[in-house]
Amino acid sequence: MADTFGEHKIHNNMSIECDNDEINKDKELGLYNLDSNHAWFNGNTHINHGNMTHLPPAMRQIRNVAGKPAILALSAFSCGACFLGVVNVGLISADLLPTVAPPAFFYSGFCMIMAGALAFLNNDNFTGVTSSSYGAFYLSFGAYMVFNFEKFFGAVLTSAELQQGIGIMLFGFIIFNTYCYIASFMLTLGLMLQFLFIEISLILSMASMYGKISPVPGGVFSILLAATGWYNAATILFEDMFGRHVLFNPLMIDVLKWVRRRK
Repeated sequence: MADTFGEHKIHNNMSIECDNDEINKDKELGLYNLDSNHAWFNGNTHINHGNMTHLPPAMRQIRNVAGKPAILALSAFSCGACFLGVVNVGLISADLLPTVAPPAFFYSGFCMIMAGALAFLNNDNFTGVTSSSYGAFYLSFGAYMVFNFEKFFGAVLTSAELQQGIGIMLFGFIIFNTYCYIASFMLTLGLMLQFLFIEISLILSMASMYGKISPVPGGVFSILLAATGWYNAATILFEDMFGRHVLFNPLMIDVLKWVRRRK
């Protein structure tokens, strides 16, 4: 009996040491906040440390060795989306569309790819994949504009045919964004709404490229997703600077739990 009790005591001590090691590891990775006894995900959301097991493993493995590139990725994406939305809505002339090529190349394109690379260093696959992909999207769109206005395609393609080519690219990103939108249900309410607006904007923009509808609806949702993206970026930045939640942006898991309780 004494030996059994001693074995249990040793086992319990080992369990406590393992728990402490896990907490210390989370502190090193920036996932644990001593002040509030909350675990933090990517500087953006929080859950109780004891309930972290309901999150996917990828969320538990996020490091913080390259800052928080999601702030840059969201800001750059939103800027490009706002430019395109303003043009499609008609707030500025479509003749000024070439003026968005430089920010599309450098800010919404290059900076997003750089942010995606930094996110992969943090083992943040969601930010890495989405940021790199949409950075390539803006680079491709900028290249379309430059090639078109510089007559790179020659006289082979008409304006309608060029729009159809862009429509095919948009269709590919609709497929990509669909599973990103599903994955965003494991993130925050703001990110879920942003990817929903991206999905709607891509579908409406593709329809306008084939002449089915006006470009205005797609432009409206581009502006909406830009506003949502800036809000998400501000949420992470403010929490990083002030060390606490400033803007409302709960985990979707918590939102779903609240909805179930209301029912």
